[in-house]
Amino acid sequence: MVVDDSLTILHAICSLLEHQDIVEVVGRAESGPETIDAVANLRPDMVLMDADMPGMSGLRASLLLSQTWPATKIVLMSMDATPQFRRACAGCGAHAVIYKPKFLSELARLLEGGDQQDWQKSFPRPRRKSRRQVSIMR
Repeated sequence: MVVDDSLTILHAICSLLEHQDIVEVVGRAESGPETIDAVANLRPDMVLMDADMPGMSGLRASLLLSQTWPATKIVLMSMDATPQFRRACAGCGAHAVIYKPKFLSELARLLEGGDQQDWQKSFPRPRRKSRRQVSIMR
C-alpha cells in the first residue's frame, strides 16, 4: 500500500513500483485516517507512507498502525535523512525510513534483505557516550 498526500507523488511512486515489479500495490491513500481505514480492510504486508502529511502525520499513523496491526511493516518516506528523524520514526513503530530521492533503490535493498535484522539496519545505532559525556550528564 502506498500513501502520500501529493497525488502527483502518489501516482509516480505507484507507477514506478508497478513497472519495476518490486511489489504489488494493493491500495493507495492520501491521508493518515484514510490509511488506517484502508489497512483495516486490505491488511497489506507493507505500507509505504509519506512521513510528513497534513492532519495526521505519517509518524502518528505509523504509531497507530504498528499497535493495531503489528505484522504490517511500515516504511516511512521523507526528505529528512537526519539520525534524529530516523530515531523518531523508529519510536513510532516504523520498520524503516527511506530517503525520498532514493526511495526506489532503498526500497529494493530493504526488500532483498527480507528479514527483520536487515529492516532494522535502516535506523542509525545510538552512539555510545564517552566517559566525559557521561560525567557531564550526571
